[in-house]
Amino acid sequence: MPSDTEELRRRIYSDVLTASDGGTRPVSRDYLLGYEVDGQRLPLVDPQGRGIRNREDWPTTLSIVTSEKGRYLDTEIAPGVWTYPLAIDKHGRRDPSNGKLVRAHEDGVPVLYFYKPIPKQYLLIGQVYVTAIDLGAMTATVELAERAEAGSAVEVEIERMWIDRLVRTRLHQPRFRMIVMDAYASRCAICALPEASLLDAAHIRSDTDPNGQPVVENGLALCSIHHRAYDAKSIGIDAGYRLHVSPRLLAMEDGPVLVHAIQGIDGKRLAVVPERKKRPDPHRLELTFKDFLNAQ
Repeated sequence: MPSDTEELRRRIYSDVLTASDGGTRPVSRDYLLGYEVDGQRLPLVDPQGRGIRNREDWPTTLSIVTSEKGRYLDTEIAPGVWTYPLAIDKHGRRDPSNGKLVRAHEDGVPVLYFYKPIPKQYLLIGQVYVTAIDLGAMTATVELAERAEAGSAVEVEIERMWIDRLVRTRLHQPRFRMIVMDAYASRCAICALPEASLLDAAHIRSDTDPNGQPVVENGLALCSIHHRAYDAKSIGIDAGYRLHVSPRLLAMEDGPVLVHAIQGIDGKRLAVVPERKKRPDPHRLELTFKDFLNAQ
């Protein structure tokens, strides 16, 4: 069986980075469970679905996973830094599975860190070091390994901005797309186009707005045409999920694309509406619909 070495951990990380296009695309559970080293299978996540992967013959944890709505939810406390809740048993005591994570902290061994927004799909956040263990709060602090040594104030700020961008690219943006595409079954909310490669996860309220959190209620799966039209205030969606087209576009005379893709949707309701808990938030829709009306 593969032995736990620093070289092997670097190789594993490099392979998963490649498989995920630098951490920008999800990898499947099948890929992680079927991972091999020199012809020998080495599952990178727990086959039983637990959020920690400990091999019996390895002294320290191989990987940790946090889920969108799991029992243990991680909290991002700074760019590239998270609190990771330690598992507890039925008596409220620290579960033995945490022992090898504590050892990773003591030995300074990097651990793979994954996020699972939807079942069987994982986002690679990166390799992390366990920088603190708080047994009172039953949490660990984990930090991205891709951090430079502290330097001048300017270097620290540059690093903070770089880490923030890395986390947004690997975690926040792909996660938002995954939960929105899952909610809409990879179909455009307006025209029901069923091709994921032609769809965007559009924000109802931008991420610079106080209501612009990257949650499914603030998202719409839209094809490229309808996404651009919505952002340009050429299309509006009211709180009742009814579509409105700019009078300027309604007055235009052009070809079939304008007629069918834009003018023909006026007065209709969204073609795809997710299940209740994942539907677009009427309050956010109304705020953006007012922006649409003001733009006319």
